[in-house]
Amino acid sequence: MTPLDVTTILGNKTRPWFHVCQLSIERQAAAEFFDVDPVVADEPGLGDGDYWAIELDCGLKLAFEFFHWGKGGSVFADLPCSQHARRHLRHWDSELIDVPRDMQEPDRGVMIERFAGEMPELLELDAFQVWRQGDDGNQAKIGVPTTKRDADCWVAEFESHHHKQIYWVSRCVSASA
Repeated sequence: MTPLDVTTILGNKTRPWFHVCQLSIERQAAAEFFDVDPVVADEPGLGDGDYWAIELDCGLKLAFEFFHWGKGGSVFADLPCSQHARRHLRHWDSELIDVPRDMQEPDRGVMIERFAGEMPELLELDAFQVWRQGDDGNQAKIGVPTTKRDADCWVAEFESHHHKQIYWVSRCVSASA
């Protein structure tokens, strides 16, 4: 986990950030997790907010926003894939609430359209499937179709357990954009 410079993210319109989860923890718990002071910024009409951002080894970028007036915060990701964010935030699993996809629209669609040229992975959000082959040779899908980065990260996690099973990623036959 590498801290990112939040000051280059706040107000930046050159890359999208997708609101993927709500996180019901105190700001102090977040501060202890990140082990760095937050960037504090005044959001007009909302007051002061604490901000952190990280990049994980798999390339996933997450940003966190906690306003001073309440408990809990928001989790943003550089791709709209809450399951990938959840996988890396398992220690807070019971405190995470996914933002329903219908609540993300129309902003999600507009951001995908706007940034698809610079980020073609936005057009392949549900295009990859994780597979497993057991000791008996049977193959089975694991989970639901997801992003390439999430699928690769998930396979790396499975392989780190050193089981006999074989895991891989394949492109879905019909992927939704």
